[in-house]
Amino acid sequence: MKEYEYIPQKNHTRLNGIIIILLALALALFLTPIILSELSFRWVFQLLGVFSLVGVVYVITRYVAKSFVYTVWRNDDGTADLTVCELTNGKKRTTVCRIGIGNITEAHLLYPEKSDDKIKEKELSTNARAEHRKSFDYCHDIKPSPVCILLAEECGEPLLIKLSPDEQLFAYLKTE
Repeated sequence: MKEYEYIPQKNHTRLNGIIIILLALALALFLTPIILSELSFRWVFQLLGVFSLVGVVYVITRYVAKSFVYTVWRNDDGTADLTVCELTNGKKRTTVCRIGIGNITEAHLLYPEKSDDKIKEKELSTNARAEHRKSFDYCHDIKPSPVCILLAEECGEPLLIKLSPDEQLFAYLKTE
């Protein structure tokens, strides 16, 4: 039975700026060899322009065209599960993560604009890499605030999961 569902709202102002900057950079890199025809290694500028366009495609497909839905399900036996579904263009819903809330060992709600929380986020990510945890980022924005970092043990495998929750969803994740 569905107990709680949260769909974070996106903030595209930062994303639009990144896309415009990458497109302008790609255009400048493609035009540089044409304007400066005596320039040697012109292919380097064109290659960097292609990388800028790849960055644009990545930002659009990862952050603009997709969003995430976080759902807490209550099972018949009284346990709860967290399900993360990916919405593509607001239509197609694909489940990308399902973990038992009882398997969450640590839940941290961090505000990256605070220096202490920024340090804590880096520390958790560094420790997760050192512990060979699989890391998953289900945030809706490049720099979400707040960000929830979950350390979990699912099927004997250590995980680090990043979410963009609200206070009520975090209360579900922390209390189980």
